[in-house]
Amino acid sequence: MDVIKINGTPLPGNIVMYKGTIIDVDGNGAGTTETGITIRDVRRRNKNKIMLKLDGLTLKEFGNIMSAINSPSFTVTFFCGSYKTITCYAGDKNWEGYKVVSESKSRWRLEVNLIEY
Repeated sequence: MDVIKINGTPLPGNIVMYKGTIIDVDGNGAGTTETGITIRDVRRRNKNKIMLKLDGLTLKEFGNIMSAINSPSFTVTFFCGSYKTITCYAGDKNWEGYKVVSESKSRWRLEVNLIEY
């Protein structure tokens, strides 16, 4: 059973962190009424942010994932009680090459935030 897929492809490597949050995105119209009640201008409700950390990726696996998440948008199917498919963009991407000895023996780490549109 695959916990997460990008564009229908299961993520390779060792998933070290799989964490999510459901967020509301505020607009610019927040303020306070004359009676002191705070008003929030919520533009988007219940949007998902998935925080991933992958370890042990080969050079090819790392390249394939980076290519997929560098697109302006992509689909993500993930498990959070049940499977859900959303359209995302990639937020911050932190990567590290370790054991960079040769193309066949190198290993990579990747941390990325997948944010629902």
